[in-house]
Amino acid sequence: MLTSDLLVTRISRGKIRPAYSVFDSENLELAGLLIETFRQHVGKTYGDLLTELEGYEEMNYRFIRGLSQLLGRRAVVETSSAVDPSRAREAVFEACGGMALFPEERQKALQIAAKNLLVSVSDLEKSLWADLEENQVLKEFDPPAPAELLRQYNISLTQTLLFRAIDLDIWIKGDFQRVLWKILRFGLMYSLEDAQEEGGIKETEGEKKLIKENERKESPVKESERKESPVKESERKKNKRNDENEEIEKLKSVHLHLDGPASLFRMSERYGNSFAKLFPVLLNTKGWRLKAGILHKGYQGKRILEFSLDSSEEAFRFMRKVSGYPESVSRDYQFAEEKKGYGIETGMETGNEGQPVERQSVAQEVETDAASEVFDSAFEQQFASLSFGGWDVRREPAILKAGRFAFVPDFSLQKNGIKVYAEIVGFWTPEYLKKKVEKLKEVKEPVILLINRKLKCSEKDFPAQDVIFFDRKIPANEVTQVLRKYEEKKLAEDRSRIHEIEIPLSGEMINLEKIAARNGVMLEALKKVLEERFEKIQEPEKSEVREKFEGYRDSGKEHENIGNYRDYREYVLLENYIIHRQLLEKINLELEKPGAAETYADAVKIFEDFGFDSGLHYPVLEHLKYRVIWAGLSEENAKIKKIPDR
Repeated sequence: MLTSDLLVTRISRGKIRPAYSVFDSENLELAGLLIETFRQHVGKTYGDLLTELEGYEEMNYRFIRGLSQLLGRRAVVETSSAVDPSRAREAVFEACGGMALFPEERQKALQIAAKNLLVSVSDLEKSLWADLEENQVLKEFDPPAPAELLRQYNISLTQTLLFRAIDLDIWIKGDFQRVLWKILRFGLMYSLEDAQEEGGIKETEGEKKLIKENERKESPVKESERKESPVKESERKKNKRNDENEEIEKLKSVHLHLDGPASLFRMSERYGNSFAKLFPVLLNTKGWRLKAGILHKGYQGKRILEFSLDSSEEAFRFMRKVSGYPESVSRDYQFAEEKKGYGIETGMETGNEGQPVERQSVAQEVETDAASEVFDSAFEQQFASLSFGGWDVRREPAILKAGRFAFVPDFSLQKNGIKVYAEIVGFWTPEYLKKKVEKLKEVKEPVILLINRKLKCSEKDFPAQDVIFFDRKIPANEVTQVLRKYEEKKLAEDRSRIHEIEIPLSGEMINLEKIAARNGVMLEALKKVLEERFEKIQEPEKSEVREKFEGYRDSGKEHENIGNYRDYREYVLLENYIIHRQLLEKINLELEKPGAAETYADAVKIFEDFGFDSGLHYPVLEHLKYRVIWAGLSEENAKIKKIPDR
């Protein structure tokens, strides 16, 4: 993005449009001249570069300054001196006693300071003011192709204009997920609507022309060579129908509405920067168009102008044969509103509020941008790092149906087949809040809303069942309590289902985790039902369940879906397994052999030979009436002892 004073636009009949640079020979030659100027000044002072660039600005000030600003972000300017400038000034100040009124005093102070710093007088003089902007040295420069520079200039003009947007409407055909994901990461206020239901997206004449050109480039095969055999063609059509059926529930084209930076109560540089960063992402998407309301301040006062654009715009594309240079990949630039300079990383810059903001180094900028790629707020980063009692936290947004709109939460939490969504409310306006409430009324999936109390919202503003307010940090305990509600609900539902599920008992050891996964029920619910069954079967007095079992015992039939009475009598439920009594008896015989299992470590070897995992070691020993006597932490020193029957 360029500084606001370099934005060049044309206004006509209530519409506004940036004055895009065309890829003609004159502009390409001028871009090449500026690139070469930067290249030739590598190793020279920044002041020399500024002087030469100011000479070019007489041709077209804002255009030249805009290109120079973009090139400046590809340059690395550093202080080059024999000694640290601040230290050099301090040494000279001390040597002259605070002030040198005559040349002789100055020279003497320099000699004393140079001697103390172990440098020459000449090097000391150069170091005194080496940290001033004009005295710093251009160390590195990453030159783009001239056409790429013009293209980046056009992109930056658009971003600068969008910084003043009241709102932005985007229509996308096909793959819109990347744009949506960036919107979520940037923390922008948005709404998503199925464009098919609102009449679809009409192609502009430019888009139609571009599509035809792409089809010719991508499909050079002759029509006669495209013919397939009837079998292959039939198979292809069948596969196509299957693909269409799989995609039928997915959105084919969407309408995204975003609240612009100018719609906020107070202009936010962070929101504006994030908003501007979205445009390059949109450029990498096929079949899009946008319309924005731009807040314009002119001699007639404030008014809102319309800005529209689509994917056929030539200002963001160029042919290699025209540019004469290979394409180069443009960097991600810092999108801060600067007020002066060429954007080279030196000194200080002024922020939107008129306060000085220290510029980031290139390394800091990349690091900051990388962090923002993952989380758009500290609260989201905090949420992702929390533990919620075994719930898997994912930041892969699912698109939830909300009537003809769509709602994309920040997180999903999953456990035992349960999926609950979480939304952290960030930037908002009354209008945005109203739209979100309307959408949430249509969402059928469970959504937990986490709202910062600073937003001054109340629980009645939201229709969701689960609303959690927080102050400075995400309340993990409150979120966990809400999640437990869904676990208890799922547990009750699964227990009812399990009564209708047949659980055949066969083999020596039955893994309950596999049965639960196969039937889509919680392991805890399955174990609870089986525990009740085993308890009732083992009761000495005749229970209702046992009576029903005994009615089927002689016939060998199974009662409903519970299973055979004799089978349950022959098995034992231990932890996550149902184990046959004969297998337990085999293990008991091995343990009772003289000298075979004197220590806990010996018992572990026996269990491992039978394929038992570590979770069964203690329960099996306890079931077989063994006690472990520990003497320290080593299993080799822990003795096992059979508890005699009383």
